[in-house]
Amino acid sequence: MPHPSVTMSDVARRAGVHAATVSRALRDDPRITAAQRRKVRRVATELGYRTNPLVAALMSARRAGRHPAYRATFACLTRYPAEQAAKFHRDYGELLAGARARALAQGYRVEEFNTHAPDLSARRLTEILLSRNIHGLIIAPLYSVRETLELDWTQFGAVGIGYSLKGVTINRVGHDHFNGYQLAVRHARAAGRRRAGLVLQRRVHEKVERRWVAAALLDQSDQPTRERIPPLLLDTPDAGKFAAWFNRHQPDVILGLEVPLLLAWLRELGRAAPRDVAVVSLDRRSTDRGIAGVRQDYAKLGANAVDLLVGLTHRNERGLPANAFTLLTEGVWQDGRTLAVKRPAA
Repeated sequence: MPHPSVTMSDVARRAGVHAATVSRALRDDPRITAAQRRKVRRVATELGYRTNPLVAALMSARRAGRHPAYRATFACLTRYPAEQAAKFHRDYGELLAGARARALAQGYRVEEFNTHAPDLSARRLTEILLSRNIHGLIIAPLYSVRETLELDWTQFGAVGIGYSLKGVTINRVGHDHFNGYQLAVRHARAAGRRRAGLVLQRRVHEKVERRWVAAALLDQSDQPTRERIPPLLLDTPDAGKFAAWFNRHQPDVILGLEVPLLLAWLRELGRAAPRDVAVVSLDRRSTDRGIAGVRQDYAKLGANAVDLLVGLTHRNERGLPANAFTLLTEGVWQDGRTLAVKRPAA
């Protein structure tokens, strides 16, 4: 039987050829010898490889020098006040761009709908979307940790990004926060930093379902008792609480978000980064020049959301799933001057 997890690269490795050769052989390309075509087909059959019809159609269109024909429009549902629009697009612009690029390559479009309007009822939102023949939804990250969206889910296939949408059982894509913390602290330790301290706002801590703190506590359990530092969770940005925590525990590397604010608080304490204490971002953006940290790759998250939604659309799957799943994407490490090798004291 075909095995959905077998890829063209798997066939290429078994056959001892390049993936491009496998692709051409399976298309009966005359540039590939008959003997090689037979070998590739035999290996593909043995492994249970099955061509993805969507990918095949897309590649056929690209080889013909044309874009895929328009199929449908997806809605990217957001929720933010008008005064927060600039911040949302600054924070998640790459996510929306990645979703639109991947959708366009497969014959779809993505249109943003801001659902913040207080008079926009679930019924009215559903009517608006259906009147535009939209049956596929991408739910962008919401600001609040307790927000939900009310609409007739039975009419739509939907994929959420992140964990902020509550009260709804939905398939999701998200950053692997647990792995991201492990990646960050591994680089910090490679630079000679042993006393790692995590600083987060409680709202963000809850929004990522406590995954960063869980990873930090697991890491701390593997360290000597004298090097264990409890995470600092702040209800609001608070330089005083930060100073008390820092002076008590003396971390030599701080992991968290809002790195410019952390650097400012350290300067108020007479500490310089990375000379006295290193700072690592758990959500390093493209605009964070010089900051070391983990890039979450929002464009990839947006593209993954579209891929899942295209699958739901082709299978005509609508409504909320009985058993939802989450597709996690690992982050990528980015070097920066806020983390340098710790020099031994003279």
